[in-house]
Amino acid sequence: MKLKTILLASLALITLVACTSAPPVSEIPASIANATTAADHQRIADHFAQKAASYDAEAAWHERAALSYSSEAAPTYSGRSKRDPSAMIAHCRKLREQFVNSAIDARALEQAHRQLAASVGE
Repeated sequence: MKLKTILLASLALITLVACTSAPPVSEIPASIANATTAADHQRIADHFAQKAASYDAEAAWHERAALSYSSEAAPTYSGRSKRDPSAMIAHCRKLREQFVNSAIDARALEQAHRQLAASVGE
């Protein structure tokens, strides 16, 4: 059931990304360097909004993975007793924290470009 939920969420995210005005990732550096209109900055802001959503999804996934390793339902290894999963839990939580921070940074960049769009449009 969890796998089905993750797959559906991934499909929804891919659909959302495909239907927006954000430039392709490969064009972002040039888009930033050449942005002069409100529409240019809005497109860049849309890109960072998508990145933030993607980072949020990754953070949530890693938190669920950490919880899976720490649960009683975590798998045994080759029929042996469960090994100490603390390293895997720490790894997942570290990645979660990095993705959370990346989402915060992406939202700050999104907001900055929305403000630039508003100031150019004045």
